Amino acid sequence: MHYKKLGRTDLFVSAISFGGLPLFFLTPKKATDLINAALDEGINYFDLDEAYNQFIPTKTYQDSKAKMGEVLKTRRNECYVGVKCMRAKSDEVAFDIDNALNLVFKGTKPEVIDLFHLCHVDVDEKLDLLLSHQGGLITAEKARDEGKIKHILIASHNPKILIRALKTNRFDVAEFPFTIIEDEYLKEVIPYCKANNIGTIVMKPLGGGQLAEYATLSLRWIMQHDVNCIIPGMKTKEELKQNAAIGHQFTPLSANELTNLKRVAEPLGKEYCHRCGYCLPCPEGISIISQMDIYRTTMFTREQKIQLFKDLKQKGGKNAADCVACKECTEKCPFKLPIPDIMEKIKVMFEL
Repeated sequence: MHYKKLGRTDLFVSAISFGGLPLFFLTPKKATDLINAALDEGINYFDLDEAYNQFIPTKTYQDSKAKMGEVLKTRRNECYVGVKCMRAKSDEVAFDIDNALNLVFKGTKPEVIDLFHLCHVDVDEKLDLLLSHQGGLITAEKARDEGKIKHILIASHNPKILIRALKTNRFDVAEFPFTIIEDEYLKEVIPYCKANNIGTIVMKPLGGGQLAEYATLSLRWIMQHDVNCIIPGMKTKEELKQNAAIGHQFTPLSANELTNLKRVAEPLGKEYCHRCGYCLPCPEGISIISQMDIYRTTMFTREQKIQLFKDLKQKGGKNAADCVACKECTEKCPFKLPIPDIMEKIKVMFEL
């Protein structure tokens, strides 16, 4: 496995690492088997993600405790672990840091969070709160000084917000989506990170599953660029071996392979949500980005997608069926996606 230094940190991470979202949908036995198999392949960074439980403080990190936590009891010295925090207030971030330490890392050596993620920083308001005296960044920095965490990471789906955050020089690592479709990070974010020795982790390298059938080509395209680490989600040992092979021996895309990848990406781009958040807030309260993610991903079956939409509704949320086609989102979308039309497709396709 090829390893790269993660910017200014002291971590050397595998070029192909592990995006943890699929682990949430596996049984503890299957999940721990897959994590152990990844370690055996030389993968040494695990980016934890607990799906919708990530947004419920009483449930956050419980799933990781039963899966990643079990593996860490015997193989802690073989890997680094990233923990996500979706919240921004000082007391919330403090709670999440201690909660993660107690649930995932308790009893391991070292008992520390390698990368603490301040996530979904996609709008100015959230970044402003994080940077304020009441915000969580000061809390994370204090935890770093106390030895609870090693490094602070900021994750964003919005390159303008991300570059603004990085210019504070208070983040060690940046995490962002990056594919042949979502390539706007090449303009400023990636060059800035390289110039300022900020680590780079590519999330959603298969477009949330939209490029899953062309995973090898997509991952190789990303590896041709100046990033440190790529974290595809993997739910089977077959996917693991396929992706890890790229980290073992990288071959740049040929001209024909690049042409084929562009041909596949072009039609996807017409409905591809970049998750930048400019379409929000929706006047009807619809989480447009989550609707688009569920609709386009190939990670879940149709039945699982229907259940996700139903779960959202049962928790008091709004889904695509609540769209009234006001078109405010289309006007605000920098990529001019036909969002109301897509919401109608989702409504019909999943019988909402």
